[in-house]
Amino acid sequence: GSGYMTALLAEKGAHVYSVEIVPELKTMAENNLKTYDITNVTIEQGDAAQGWPKHGPYDVIVLTASTPVLPDAFLKSLNPGGRLFAIVGEDPAMEASLITCLAPGEYTTKKLFETSTIPLINALQPARFTF
Repeated sequence: GSGYMTALLAEKGAHVYSVEIVPELKTMAENNLKTYDITNVTIEQGDAAQGWPKHGPYDVIVLTASTPVLPDAFLKSLNPGGRLFAIVGEDPAMEASLITCLAPGEYTTKKLFETSTIPLINALQPARFTF
């Protein structure tokens, strides 16, 4: 997107890796961050809808759009103590959750609120019944 969420995260974190699938939005975000002298950010071009292990494991992962199914790759990319914010589900029933990695393969999930937002491009889809 515009880089707004990346800027907010950069204020709290040592370094933020942001992944944008749309080239024009990546350029916009880079320009916006440069304008405000936010330098502890790396914006990469790509599709992170099913994870982005390149710089992992991570202390924090924030999905800025929904996913009908949460890929295991996000959980596996968390450091112990790491947290993942994700909006999971499909209209009209999506739920924002905070998932914490207690140890490799061990997680707790706190349901935060119900909401509805657009899905990530190329988000993992649930198995569908076909007849």
